Parts: sequence; structure tokens; C-alpha cells
Amino acid sequence: MLNNISYKFSVLSNSIGVLKFLFIKILYGKKFKTKRTFVVERGAVIGIKGNGKINIDGYARLFNYAELKSKGNLTVGDNFYLNKYSRVIAHKKIIIGNNVTIAQFVSILDHDHNCKLSDGNMILDGYKTAPIIVGSNVWISDKVTILKGVNIGNNVIIGANSVVNSDIPSNSIAVGSPAKVIKKIL
Repeated sequence: MLNNISYKFSVLSNSIGVLKFLFIKILYGKKFKTKRTFVVERGAVIGIKGNGKINIDGYARLFNYAELKSKGNLTVGDNFYLNKYSRVIAHKKIIIGNNVTIAQFVSILDHDHNCKLSDGNMILDGYKTAPIIVGSNVWISDKVTILKGVNIGNNVIIGANSVVNSDIPSNSIAVGSPAKVIKKIL
């Protein structure tokens, strides 16, 4: 009995997630291109501002409270998972390959705030941006932060709590703050 109720709830939840996807598709029109329908779970956000565009080349799933936002160009490949409370925000350009899984509480940001002092007060004044490229077959673990200007190769694992502020080559495992390659994947 409990399994039957759980199954019905899951089907209902997925149906609502697909309806949310369809609403977003209509809302953004040509700025939001996808090759197939996918689930946008409870609290997940897809946002496009100004001249921003989001292009998803295949299957994707946005879990609860995930954020996918763009003021620039955000391109995502096939088989993409953005887990709970994670965010990918493109002010300029972010490209993510195929078979990429992003765990919980991850931030991928292609921008930093410009700031200056004026009469002893800190003033935020625009952004500094640089593109981010994430290859295919990449697993980004919990609480990772990927900063502007970074290229991550194919077949890469980024360990939990890492801060990626420089390029990570293909076929490697990187961990730490800042992230460093600790092992090659053969």
C-alpha cells in the first residue's frame, strides 16, 4: 500500500515538473531551446534576463531548488543533472558537455563583482566575467565552487568542498581549495 502511494506521488510530482518546464518554455520562447522535455522539480528556477539564452541539447533534470540562470549564453549537453540547491549562472558564457552530474550546493559562476572604496564605503560596481567550459563525463561533488575563466576537461571528478579557480585537465580527479589534480584516471 505504501509503495503504491509513493509511486502515485512520484508520478504526480514528475507531471507537475513537466508542466513547469512547459510553462518556462512558453515564457522564454526562442531564448530557451531544448531538444526534449524534462522535469523541473519543486522550487527549481530557470531564469533568463536581457539578451540571455539557454540551450539544452538533450535530457536534463533540475532537482529541488536548483538554479539555471543566464544573462549571457548557457549551453548544456545531453544527460545533465543539477541537484538540490546548486546553481549555474552565466553572465557571459558557460558551456557544459554531455553526461555531467552536479551534486548539491554547487556554484558555477562566470562572474565576480567589481568593487571599489569610496569615502570608506565598499561599492559594488558591475562584474568581471570570463567563460567557463566543463567537458563531458564530469562529476562535480557536493559544495564545489567553480570560478570564472575555468576550463574543466573530459572524464573529470571534482572532490567535495573544492574551489576550482584554474583549469583541470581531462582524465583526472581534483580536490582542495584551490583544487589540484591528485590522480589521473586511466
